[in-house]
Amino acid sequence: MTYYFNQYYKCGDKKFHNISQAFDQQRISGNVPEYVIDHELIDSIENFKKPKDISSKRIRELMITRLRALRKKYNRLVLAYSGGTDSYTILRLCVDNDIYIDETFTHMVSTRNDLRTNIEYIAALKCAKPYEGKMIGKCTIVHPTVDEHSYVDNPFWFRDDMMCPGANITWRPYGLPALAKKVTNHDPSTLLIVGYEKPKITLEDGKLFWTMTDAGIGEMMGIPNAVPFYSDKENPELTVSLAYATLDNINVKDKGKNGFISYTNSDAHTKKKLLTAYGYHTTGHYFLDMALLGKESYHQNKKTLRLFKELDKIGLGDYRQKIIDTHARIKKLYGDLPYALEYRGNLIKPIGRFSQKVSILQDKFGG
Repeated sequence: MTYYFNQYYKCGDKKFHNISQAFDQQRISGNVPEYVIDHELIDSIENFKKPKDISSKRIRELMITRLRALRKKYNRLVLAYSGGTDSYTILRLCVDNDIYIDETFTHMVSTRNDLRTNIEYIAALKCAKPYEGKMIGKCTIVHPTVDEHSYVDNPFWFRDDMMCPGANITWRPYGLPALAKKVTNHDPSTLLIVGYEKPKITLEDGKLFWTMTDAGIGEMMGIPNAVPFYSDKENPELTVSLAYATLDNINVKDKGKNGFISYTNSDAHTKKKLLTAYGYHTTGHYFLDMALLGKESYHQNKKTLRLFKELDKIGLGDYRQKIIDTHARIKKLYGDLPYALEYRGNLIKPIGRFSQKVSILQDKFGG
């Protein structure tokens, strides 16, 4: 009754769940870290024929069938719930199809439960709360404490794979592995469902390839009994169907011979088309459906900026500067390494890495 989505950075013969740890090994060995995604997922989609039916109705059926199977298999189902279209779709499908969720958990931003700072998650919870005690056992809300922000006092906090899994260098006291441990206690009879991930497709010399990036699903590195619902190695038809649905709703010819195709880098009109094609539910809140508050690169989104103002008022005005100082420290440590960091002013982030790629042909995924 265990499920482990095995992904890691490989540097020589060593494996890591944190990119900075991999960079430390790169310094020693000279090997550039490679992002490796679960080989069982790759095996399950290689040579998978294009399904005859990739309608939104059929895609939704694949999701419902899988949720029912998970409900039957595990004693407890816990949903990581931010209220975006990924997690909201899972919640809605469960509620509408009599699939009981034992717990949802939502991590707030504000230490003072400020409405405007937390607005994204408060709006999301309004969609879930009516079902608490009915189709949802409980809606757990995690509020960050003032003390938790002291993590920045450790000069090497960015090497902590519980705080910074994958390529994530957080700006808030948040780490999915640490939160997962809190709500599941790594109990093998409990499954954490996470809304990862919409298809990622590369176009290389006119050829299409399915892939994943460490900037997204990599946040789940090292978490036992957690399933990335839309990239589930035990539900390959869903992964393949979502990829073909993406290609059916994006004009690939406009991309030229080389490019990157995904929901995230599509315009708003295309995003709406894709959500419909995927069989996703929308929340009715445009700012949630389009992730307007939380997808700014380098973590400079509205909710994080509001957090800085809040911390200023309670005497933690140096919090932001400590993070910026950490960025300078990371640049000094790894800035000379090949294929390591990219920059925006005095901010850094790891260069994104693709997982193994699987060719997408007209009638099937390739080998």
